[in-house]
Amino acid sequence: MTIELETQLERILAERLKVSPRGLRLTKLQGDASYRIYYRLALQDGHSFVVMKLPEGKASASEEITNLKSKPAEIPFVNIGRFLTQRGLPVPAIHFADEKSGVLILEDVGDETLERRVSAAGDDVRRLWYRKAVDLLVEFQKRTDETDSDCVAFQRSFDPTLLDWEFDHFLKYGVEERLGLKIPRKDAQTIRALMHRVTDRLTALPQILAHRDFQSRNLMIQDDTLRLLDFQDALMGPHPYDLVALLRDSYVSLSPLLIDELIEYYLDRRDTGIRGADYLVMFDLMTIQRKLKDAGRFVYIDRVKGNPSFLKHIPNSLLYVREAFERQIDQKELFDLLKQYVPEWRTA
Repeated sequence: MTIELETQLERILAERLKVSPRGLRLTKLQGDASYRIYYRLALQDGHSFVVMKLPEGKASASEEITNLKSKPAEIPFVNIGRFLTQRGLPVPAIHFADEKSGVLILEDVGDETLERRVSAAGDDVRRLWYRKAVDLLVEFQKRTDETDSDCVAFQRSFDPTLLDWEFDHFLKYGVEERLGLKIPRKDAQTIRALMHRVTDRLTALPQILAHRDFQSRNLMIQDDTLRLLDFQDALMGPHPYDLVALLRDSYVSLSPLLIDELIEYYLDRRDTGIRGADYLVMFDLMTIQRKLKDAGRFVYIDRVKGNPSFLKHIPNSLLYVREAFERQIDQKELFDLLKQYVPEWRTA
């Protein structure tokens, strides 16, 4: 496969990008949670690119369900990337894309993620970089306020069906597969009904374009500037969605005081259409939905994709959910039911 891909890339470089393929070296980059495969392409003359290889049959749709009514006319990464570039957002340039072969050649923005920069840092460094990340999120939201009918991201949304599906994903993988049990039918029905009330409240919020995975592994640091990756699944979503993804990151645990400070920093810079106290409630409800989904997804990635590296992030995700439940006492019935199936909550 690699030899075949190298031959294909040599031809693309020479014929389409007008770059000499001499000394081509292809190095597979560490995979993440998706089916996409990434390589760094280095050339003798110093040029460097990132190659994205899309799996057959998955070039035009998210792995997770959406309410998109028809297949996109082009690769979503290309379609949304062009829109974000036109809006002046710091996403990698796309030098080549071919849906038939599933090969994309992208600008190389380096290897340093926000996660790597702050992993061993104290709150002073974290505050600096997370304020930059919040600034980028605010810019992302402001510059995408105006709808573009040609951008596939505006044609799909986090509706109750998708949010409820993600919660079911947690019940199936984060509970049943993880613990090797079957939730009794009566409990499952009650849990779903209570969670549906949460998703109804979330979908009633102001909807804006959501990146969908605005977190430390998708924010690259290049020349002390943040660059944004992995935007191909963007869609319309509840206002707090991306801020929850950033501040309730499963990979970076921020102190509660710093999270509160960063929420205030965000609210000082962005009109959310939701009153301050109400926004904090919705931030917690979004945390419950999003981080339960993440916990289930991490088990799914292990059991279905054979990648156990995300399992270590489940406790952090569940801790965020517990903290949110404890603040939102009107969710006590749901919390008490779920607590029976989440060992971390029973022993904490």
